Amino acid sequence: MKKPPQLRWFLLRTIRLVVVAAAILILYQALMANTTSVYEMGNRLGFIVWYVFRWLFIILTALFLISGVDDLFFDLVHYARSFYRILFLRGRIRPVTVQQLEEMAEKPAAIIIPAWDESKVIARMLLNTLGTLHYKNYVVFVGTYPNDEATRREVEKVREVYPNVEFTVTPMEGPTNKADCLNWVYQAVRLYEKERGMSFEFFVMHDAEDIVHPLSMKYYNYLMPRMDFIQLPVFPLEGRWFDFVTGVYMDEFAESHTKDLRVREYLAAYLPSAGVGTAVSRRAMDYLAERHKNQIFNISTLTEDYEMGLDLRGLDGKKIFLQQKVERVETRRSRWTGKNRERRVLEPVATREFFPSTFRAASRQRSRWILGIGLQGWEIGWTRNLNSDYCLYRDRKAVLANLMTVVGYVVAVYWLVCLLMRVVTPAVRIPPLISRGEPFALAVYVILGMLLWRMANRMLCTGRIYGVVHALMVPPRLVFSNILNFWATWMAIRRYVSARISRQVPAWEKTAHAWPTEEQLRHYHMKLGDLLLARRLVTAAQLEDALREQGDTGEKLGDILIRKGILWEEDLAFALAQQRNVDAVEIDPFSVPAELMQKIPHDMAERYQVFPIGREGDAIVVAADDRVDINRNSLASELGCKVVFKLCASVDLHFALYCGYRAGASGHPPGERVGARLLRAGKITAAQLKEALRRQKRTGDRIGDILVGMKVVQQQEVENELAK
Repeated sequence: MKKPPQLRWFLLRTIRLVVVAAAILILYQALMANTTSVYEMGNRLGFIVWYVFRWLFIILTALFLISGVDDLFFDLVHYARSFYRILFLRGRIRPVTVQQLEEMAEKPAAIIIPAWDESKVIARMLLNTLGTLHYKNYVVFVGTYPNDEATRREVEKVREVYPNVEFTVTPMEGPTNKADCLNWVYQAVRLYEKERGMSFEFFVMHDAEDIVHPLSMKYYNYLMPRMDFIQLPVFPLEGRWFDFVTGVYMDEFAESHTKDLRVREYLAAYLPSAGVGTAVSRRAMDYLAERHKNQIFNISTLTEDYEMGLDLRGLDGKKIFLQQKVERVETRRSRWTGKNRERRVLEPVATREFFPSTFRAASRQRSRWILGIGLQGWEIGWTRNLNSDYCLYRDRKAVLANLMTVVGYVVAVYWLVCLLMRVVTPAVRIPPLISRGEPFALAVYVILGMLLWRMANRMLCTGRIYGVVHALMVPPRLVFSNILNFWATWMAIRRYVSARISRQVPAWEKTAHAWPTEEQLRHYHMKLGDLLLARRLVTAAQLEDALREQGDTGEKLGDILIRKGILWEEDLAFALAQQRNVDAVEIDPFSVPAELMQKIPHDMAERYQVFPIGREGDAIVVAADDRVDINRNSLASELGCKVVFKLCASVDLHFALYCGYRAGASGHPPGERVGARLLRAGKITAAQLKEALRRQKRTGDRIGDILVGMKVVQQQEVENELAK
């Protein structure tokens, strides 16, 4: 990075000295004002107390004014840039469409997840991610510890179902720290690439409690390698309006990840990683590996993700904060009519997280952030670039800001007590902390105005993501957040001092995680009912009736619709496949090559409950129904080749196992031939043949008789085709 000219550097240092000298002079004059008149109160103790609070009041006023101007500048840059884009760039910058994402060939990607003591959530996180991502060319790497068998066991259960999940075990017992775990995961990725002779083109970082957006990988794939670093917004899962701890996370992330990071990207041209929802290109990862001798993440810090983002400042490449929205159809029950109704909503492409919901857990997590960014961050130093240093200053000022805010509350309480005493006992003469004629009196009104401005901005950001109710809760939650951040800062300072004295790296004090409920997850991937409506397989009235029955009986929605004759089991299989982003097939057991039937003989197919349907390269493609107890690794090992699984209906599988192998043994494929002939002759449609074949699976009747019974052909037409 080029250093700024010496003259510019000299001017910056001169300005700093002038500002500091002016501040000291103003403070001295303010502290000495009216001291004599106050001392005349004749109460030395009262004078000392008043003098201390006056000193605190003036110092805090100066600091709040500086911090407020800083925040106001950030806001003005954000709105100026937004208005500029609206006025001059509208029409020139268009959002990426889903069609553009789908047209881009999928690059191989690695998802990296560190896990210590995550047995309660890791399996559900992996299953949710693997089942909802609209992406196929990726491998998930989970880092575990030798003394955390429970987490490792949960990951292994998922690996039995999804072959694109890998895990590594660190050589040291846990917990070390997150950076150390991530470094060993990266080594596992390199070994995986070496053994298979391939290379991942981008890497994605996530945590064990993340809800990954289904289209996030598509966006990374579309933008890389043009971009070397992509950070998606991170939003906490929505809590109840009276959950203050959860609400504080919602408010802060809504403001930071809709406004502040956009301004930071514009000013500094680099971004710190949030540790989740972060994608790094191959070029950027190689740059970090070469710079740090394959130790991508700094093990001496608790915020390795933040520092990793800063490390990429020296890489000449684009680093962006990606804000995109996608339109989806949402089905909700009306509060007034009780009926389901559809509406189109714009959903941000973001990572959702389950953040701590108790004061203790939140303060522990925040103390780790403050220690790593606000205290250990000083070891990174400065860049001698005005914009970059300004953003670093904003990160590091949080330590002082968190402390002085609560001190400000103490001063406010003293002021209220004095005000009350004047009303109750007018004879007691207590002068004000600051007179109207003093220079700092005006600053108080300015600070109050900036506080209201900041509050309005946070309400606006929260309202955009979480709605009006949560926006109205911002003012009381702001007071609570100041107390929470004060306590977290105090904990961070204690840990930092203790680590410096003992010369040890602070341990990984992980946050206890809980996986979100189905209620919280419902908005982040399409529900089965919505998919069935979108595919026009059910009507809104039929779905509403089935949902009502489901609420009474607890039966699965798909089973209810099948039992009522509304839905074919095969259609349900295709809908489930779309929901989980896997392939589904409807088996034609009479068209499978004989050599494939010999590769998977009847007894093996019955044992694993699969049916061979074709090949994809050197892999055998088999169909299986909706079960997770299939030992896929054992089947692949017994066959001695790769196996690709596709979803099918149970009735489809049972029919194929019964008739497919019988037809293969006899060499005579009954039923299918006449149906194909009638279709080629134009006597029936493809849809009619499809329905007839489905009926055949359930009755075992001849296809010709079924078609006649459906009254789509005459018996004579069937006999004519059979006679040919």
